[in-house]
Amino acid sequence: MKVEKREVVKTGKRGRPRKIQVPSTPAAPIDFDQITKLKDLDIDQRMLESMKTGISPVDKLFSFEGGIPCASNIMAIGDPGVGKTSIMLDVVASIQNKGRKCLFISAEMGRKQMFKYTQRFPQFGTVDTLFTSDFMDFNTKDVVEQALNRGYDLVLIDSIAEVIEAVRDDNGLDRKTAEAWLVETCVRNNKGENEEEKFTSFLLIQQVTKSGDFVGSNKLKHLTDALLEMRKETEDDGGGAYMSFQKNRNGLAEDRMNFSLSNSKIEYSSTVGS
Repeated sequence: MKVEKREVVKTGKRGRPRKIQVPSTPAAPIDFDQITKLKDLDIDQRMLESMKTGISPVDKLFSFEGGIPCASNIMAIGDPGVGKTSIMLDVVASIQNKGRKCLFISAEMGRKQMFKYTQRFPQFGTVDTLFTSDFMDFNTKDVVEQALNRGYDLVLIDSIAEVIEAVRDDNGLDRKTAEAWLVETCVRNNKGENEEEKFTSFLLIQQVTKSGDFVGSNKLKHLTDALLEMRKETEDDGGGAYMSFQKNRNGLAEDRMNFSLSNSKIEYSSTVGS
């Protein structure tokens, strides 16, 4: 039911008048039967599983149980060129090779660029990949929704900024509405609302500002169970690269892991602080 609103003027804390929108008709009654005692919580046990990569430092960094928890959302941010796509693809490939159903949605790089990636890192070759550029004649919103409805254990999206922008262009939406669609789509699949009833986890690569800050609304930020930051060290600190969690509901946020990318190999060091 659409609620009509009217504008009224109220006095703020400092005595200044301000205009606010208030309902002019009563809100529909809300059913609070969903309020639950914590001791009565009951969830599908599959949601408590964790998907291990088999790479000990990586599994230890991501969660207490080891690996990526099912039905979780992990946002990866970091410096340009630090290796976000390479590291996340390595995680996905490792988990897929252990029998999990995974998908990589590539909204930034096309077939030629990813071919070069696979030549450099052959382990990426096993990952099922959806190139959004292959579906230019279709609405990106429909492509993503129908692909995810096939049911996956783990989905990597690179980058969510590109997907959101495409959805905006295809549907004439503002950024806030497009971001809300992405959040709702992830949450729906977290809950297993897809053809195979899989409690999908998402790895979401996001852009940052020049100062390294997160780009996006609070709603998008709150979607994440963990915010993974990937940075390059200064020459004084050794010139390498590392990853750590700004927040992590599934593990320790203060832990840090160094990594390096050579011409054909990705190496991880032991987690600092463990």
